[in-house]
Amino acid sequence: MASTMDMREFYENYSDARKVREAYFIQESSFFDDLVTRVFSNFIKCLSSGDVRGDTVLGLSFGPVIFYTLPLCEYFNEINFACPTDKSIQEIKNWLKSVPDALDWSDAAKMICELHGSGGTWIEKQHTLKRKVKSLYKLDVTSRNPLSPIIHPQADCLLLVHCLENLVSDEKSYCEALTNVSSLLKPGGHLLMIAALEATFFMVGDVTFPLLCIDKCFLKDALIGAGYVIEEFHLIPRKLMRLHDRGDYKYFVFLKAKKENCNPPIDKEETVQGNLLEK
Repeated sequence: MASTMDMREFYENYSDARKVREAYFIQESSFFDDLVTRVFSNFIKCLSSGDVRGDTVLGLSFGPVIFYTLPLCEYFNEINFACPTDKSIQEIKNWLKSVPDALDWSDAAKMICELHGSGGTWIEKQHTLKRKVKSLYKLDVTSRNPLSPIIHPQADCLLLVHCLENLVSDEKSYCEALTNVSSLLKPGGHLLMIAALEATFFMVGDVTFPLLCIDKCFLKDALIGAGYVIEEFHLIPRKLMRLHDRGDYKYFVFLKAKKENCNPPIDKEETVQGNLLEK
């Protein structure tokens, strides 16, 4: 597998957000039920308990899938997001500004609203999300401060969406990256994670994107080692019994964990004001 640094460059050079959307996040996709409907069913049920709430959320992902923060809008006042490539950041900016030809996440948004069952249309909920997004950052999970050179206040909730297994090359790097991103979460705050388990790759068009193959035992041990108490751990077995040549995951997982320990503080000398939404 490519090194962690190479993976960031690989996504920058070869990832095509529009092809990702068409392959996985539209209603007609064979993967939509596994990746959207069943994952968000667990996500929304978790939030209904009411203990995941606060002022700020920080979402981290391999790409511009900011719609994953949609269910969090009614529980938090401010949404912030980070991803590792300039192309993904630009795609999110275009979506936030509703520019012509921006990525269309409406199929996923409609399904989330249907599962949630609360008032308001999916269009209204997307407007709410756009209004609540305050900051957009470049992500480097290998850095002790993953948003360097920005120092962002620790969030009340950290959302990881297909993040670490996409961006690191081995188990040691995964554990180090988990510690790094956990520094962005307040002690006592909640980590929400969506990830692929027992997966080695996924396809976008003709391009193969490697994944670090992890299982539930490794993931649980990594979380405990990073100072988390696991409160919910939902394994979502693969329902799609074909297209293994397009993606070989055996499970998706949705989990909730509470941060117990306090990560070492980030060097304040790196502080820079502002975020990429201001550019």
